[in-house]
Amino acid sequence: MAEDRVPPAAPLRDLGEEDRQRYAIWATALGPVIRLHDREVDNAVIEGLWTAEFPALAALLLEGSGDEAVAEGFARALAGLPRPLPQAMLDDLAADFADAYLTHGFRASPNGSVWLTEDHLERQQPMFDVRDFYAFYGITVPDWRRRSDDHIVHEMQFLSHLLALGTPASLADAALFLDRHLLPWAPDFCLRVAARAREPFYAGSTLLTRSLLLALRQDLEGTTGLVSRVEPHAWAVQEGRAERQARADEESPFVPGVAESW
Repeated sequence: MAEDRVPPAAPLRDLGEEDRQRYAIWATALGPVIRLHDREVDNAVIEGLWTAEFPALAALLLEGSGDEAVAEGFARALAGLPRPLPQAMLDDLAADFADAYLTHGFRASPNGSVWLTEDHLERQQPMFDVRDFYAFYGITVPDWRRRSDDHIVHEMQFLSHLLALGTPASLADAALFLDRHLLPWAPDFCLRVAARAREPFYAGSTLLTRSLLLALRQDLEGTTGLVSRVEPHAWAVQEGRAERQARADEESPFVPGVAESW
């Protein structure tokens, strides 16, 4: 844990009320995104996204990031869903969710260890590193055997918690947590799911997740002065690994018990 929480190069400045309110909005905005990664959507979720005007909030947070088109794409995907959703559409959306998070159908694990270890296995050192970060804030996951500590849902929930605390230290830790734990793999996961999802809604929601995480890190850099410390080679390594794995997947089908099962 001490290695993760290295002192910043310069003293952290005090936060103004505007900063605290902005990060409270960020924490609130991550809630619906986390829900979309957590379990299948239903009519209540879709109606809630409309009622809360979530597409407009996402567009506001992405303003100036260069990813405004992503928010527009998600808004179109949401608008394209019938209201209420017929059972056939619910089944189609549930199938996409299952392939992304439950059955390995998209060959994209929602757990960081699989992306960050050479053997692509769950519950490896990256999970224990994340657990140490949680423990510093007195947080544990409900059942790590059912859903590991480094699952995208748990990592984003912890990130939201740090933002909601709204202290100079918690925001500095949010920047470090993004650099050490979420950004080295979650954007690649989102791109893989978006490329393979059959439903525009899931493609749009995962692309939106990626854009929001990157925009948040940029925002935190301006507030904390902590320049992103994601390893320069990490993006290229993970992208190349995903491409190699995709080619291997096409050449050899997944057989339960032989390849990784997530």
